[in-house]
Amino acid sequence: MGEVWAATNDTSHRDVAIKVLLARAAMKPDLVKRFEREAKITSAIKSPYVCQLIDVGEANDGAHLLVFEQLTGESLADRLKREQYLPFSEVGPIIDDVLQGLAAAHAAGVIHRDLKPGNIFLEQLPPLEERRVSSSSGVPRPDDPEERRERAKILDFGISKLKSHEEKEPTLTAFDATLGSFAYMAPEQVRGAARADERADIYAVGAVAFRALSGRLPFEGATAAVLVAMKLDRAAPSLAEATGERWPAGIERFLERALATKRERRFTSASEALTAWRAIQPANITRARRSASRARGENQTPAPKPSTPRADPPPAQPLAPNQLRQRLPSYVPVEDNPTEVDGPPEMTMDSAVVGDTRESAKRRKTGRS
Repeated sequence: MGEVWAATNDTSHRDVAIKVLLARAAMKPDLVKRFEREAKITSAIKSPYVCQLIDVGEANDGAHLLVFEQLTGESLADRLKREQYLPFSEVGPIIDDVLQGLAAAHAAGVIHRDLKPGNIFLEQLPPLEERRVSSSSGVPRPDDPEERRERAKILDFGISKLKSHEEKEPTLTAFDATLGSFAYMAPEQVRGAARADERADIYAVGAVAFRALSGRLPFEGATAAVLVAMKLDRAAPSLAEATGERWPAGIERFLERALATKRERRFTSASEALTAWRAIQPANITRARRSASRARGENQTPAPKPSTPRADPPPAQPLAPNQLRQRLPSYVPVEDNPTEVDGPPEMTMDSAVVGDTRESAKRRKTGRS
């Protein structure tokens, strides 16, 4: 549909990214409308967690242009190609940023409909002193550690939907009734893009978090048809089922709700999901425990220390195979190909599935506490 070029503004000397609608795409009125709508939608969202639109114009040959801020860093898809999976300490801030960006988009009446690792950019941040001075860099969250060096931003609202223009949806999706990437798509969206609302984006966030934490997708199939059938007929597995390891109950509960097959059981808004996500972050759990301990200490006499030291609790053991639910054998493993995260173009799906190869098993034993 288009190309993206790096450029520099002659007047401000600011580095920008210019998205150009290709000539063959400009011959299709529906794609031109979609390109123009992307400009309208993106300009309506003001958030440091969404890539900002700077200008709209035309080239000398009449080509349509969208000028965005230029970001330095890499996409989450590129990082997952390299790392396979990420520790919770890295995934926590990324999902926090994405949910903040989605909350701003939903407040503007915009449903993204194609949230996936390829559309989440991990922007390198300047030093904290520069961030405080430069308004264009956004203001760090109060709970951001000073050493934080990146921020996640949502990209590409090309197939997003404006809730206030739902009556025009059929004309813009006539050539592709199911828009988005199957691997991260909510079950109701598989049946038709017009069905998607805010809860479809929340499902996609859950799928992204699941993929980043476990190294595999909630549903994996050798073909798009198998993947879609599994997604429509079965509940998403837990992280324990996918990895054979124990995970904190708070993370499992969050993903269970975000990936619920019926959207009525999911978080009702990105803001609600953000509150729930922050509540399970280790730092917040520690603060809550300390506060509770202080509250108890004001009304209770501290218990005497035991005369003999307590033994350290035994380390957590992996789940035995007979402890896993029966959904796990329904996975259709395929060969791991970390260079094909976004899958074949005709399927427009993220196929970054991870088989239980010897190498991945070795990495998991040595790389995860």
